[in-house]
Amino acid sequence: MTSADIIITNARVLTMDGAAPRASALAIAGNRILRAGSSDDVAGLKAKHTRMIDAQMKTVMPGIIEGHVHLFGGSVELDTLMLNGINGFAAIAESVSQYRNQRPNDPVLLATGIAHGSFGEPITRQILDRIVSDIPFIIGCFDHHTMWANTKALEAAGIMKGRKLPVGNEIVLDHNGIATGELLEPAAYMLVQALTPTGGREWLGMTTGENPNPPATKAQRELDMKFFQQGIAHAASLGITSMHNMDGNWYQLELLQALLDRNELNARVEIPFHHKNFFETSRVDEAVEMRAKYQGDMLHCDRVKLFIDGVLETYTALMLEGYPDQPENMGAPLFTAEEFNAVVARADRHGLQISTHAIADGAVRRTLDGYENAIRENGRRDSRHRIEHIEMIDPKDVPRLKELGVIASLQPIAGVGVPGNPVEPILSRVGDKLPYAYAWQTLREAGATIAFSSDWPVAPLSPFLGMQAAMTAVPLRPDCPPQAQSLMDTLHAFTAAGAYMEFREDRKGTLKEGYLADVVVLDADMEATPADQIAAVRPTVTICDGRVTFEA
Repeated sequence: MTSADIIITNARVLTMDGAAPRASALAIAGNRILRAGSSDDVAGLKAKHTRMIDAQMKTVMPGIIEGHVHLFGGSVELDTLMLNGINGFAAIAESVSQYRNQRPNDPVLLATGIAHGSFGEPITRQILDRIVSDIPFIIGCFDHHTMWANTKALEAAGIMKGRKLPVGNEIVLDHNGIATGELLEPAAYMLVQALTPTGGREWLGMTTGENPNPPATKAQRELDMKFFQQGIAHAASLGITSMHNMDGNWYQLELLQALLDRNELNARVEIPFHHKNFFETSRVDEAVEMRAKYQGDMLHCDRVKLFIDGVLETYTALMLEGYPDQPENMGAPLFTAEEFNAVVARADRHGLQISTHAIADGAVRRTLDGYENAIRENGRRDSRHRIEHIEMIDPKDVPRLKELGVIASLQPIAGVGVPGNPVEPILSRVGDKLPYAYAWQTLREAGATIAFSSDWPVAPLSPFLGMQAAMTAVPLRPDCPPQAQSLMDTLHAFTAAGAYMEFREDRKGTLKEGYLADVVVLDADMEATPADQIAAVRPTVTICDGRVTFEA
């Protein structure tokens, strides 16, 4: 009889297996679940080498599958100044001063995490100059669609008088034609990101879809691999064993493969081919090459990522009608309907999965139309195409997700009804359409498959913070239906649904005999924890592929 390498006992196991949803013990052999059952069921599997873990009657569940992250960028930002939740000039300036005192020799100061209203007035280079004026100083918005730069940074990047950029990107200029400091979308802000120690390599998978040019040196590659390890270790500390990356290029795959070859890749990572709106349609074929080369359970590529719009905060999300406070503005689509349909149909013809960033109702409509057109052109199959975010949806499109087999990949941590989240500027952008904004339960009740994630580093990575957000959302108006999620639906959306979303529900996302040994032991009984306290839950042990990757 096969003996166990790890046995977890005295546990409240939530297996996510509908046929056997609960157990009190778990046995692992190699990288597989050997048994999920009672203490008696696993007792005979113990050997001299078996490691015993006492769960102390706390929850044990499948390793969390993070369905939407920017792993490289998030990993690098762990080493930068985070200003999330800090507001007002004095508080921001003090945080910058403290950070700079710890790193006096940094040639560039990079901070991230602020909101458009964090200063209480429009952010300009002059405001940033009052904080730092002697070196380039760059602050990124939490949504990663806008950055602001001081005068030194703008001068060093050579963009004080602007530059012609692709549609949807802008170096904002004042009435004299001089840069205000606001940089909208990647083609604008990457010009100052190039000044940072990494040269912005961490964002190439999202901003250009290309590899570093000139190619990264050996030293740069080693540095970037260390960043990946740092980010993956952070994820493991939060119980995460799998991640779906949302930006991709060959460079990221090569770095992760190098870690895998060293036996140092401590999470499963899925990387897409990121097809940009300035690519020729035929370039989507590169995803087929990626899929052929990367198909393991630790690292794989089966997907094409697209952006069809921007975000509500900057009026770049694509609306069906004009914004309530800017009726003439319907947003900034990154693809025409014809261009989008052509890319989707070609990718679908290759049997590739597609995930599309679509924030507002116009973008969701255009995405669903593109997916439906692919069915007409190529025939229906189990494609499991995805829409990322769906912050607004027209009621006519709600049933289409189930009809077309489209997965709703959502980030409850971003919801406007989430306690602690500011309601502006979203309420002003959404207006009367609020009942169909962040409509997680509405989509679930309509039969859509729902998967949850964070969009890290746009939001904190903690899935427990996301779980609390999902379970405690409150309607902002009487005409808004409740969107709060149940505990089991929430846990399913962070585990089994994530596995289904990447066509691996036959091997992970569930604690079941023969499945991959991705497990997290928590410090609390999730079923006894009030919904408004779930953010404080932490893993005590994280196991990925049968190996302990984190231990408190």
